[in-house]
Amino acid sequence: MQKNNSYASSKIESACKRDINFMYLLESASAPVYSTIARFRSLHFTPVAEELLSQMTDFLAHNGELSLENLFIDGTKIEAV
Repeated sequence: MQKNNSYASSKIESACKRDINFMYLLESASAPVYSTIARFRSLHFTPVAEELLSQMTDFLAHNGELSLENLFIDGTKIEAV
């Protein structure tokens, strides 16, 4: 199976209309519009994202899948106009 890498709400909307994997998850329901996907993410995922990622990090470290010895920070600099 090909990895989708669709994170933008509009790309997810498009995938719901053309990708068999997304159609299967929708169980014959119509594809949501991108604004519905974006609203769902902002209302339901954003408030719990930090805690969820923290718990996943702890879980992986506890099971030896992740080492907490090093910390990496993205140092990308983008010039503003």
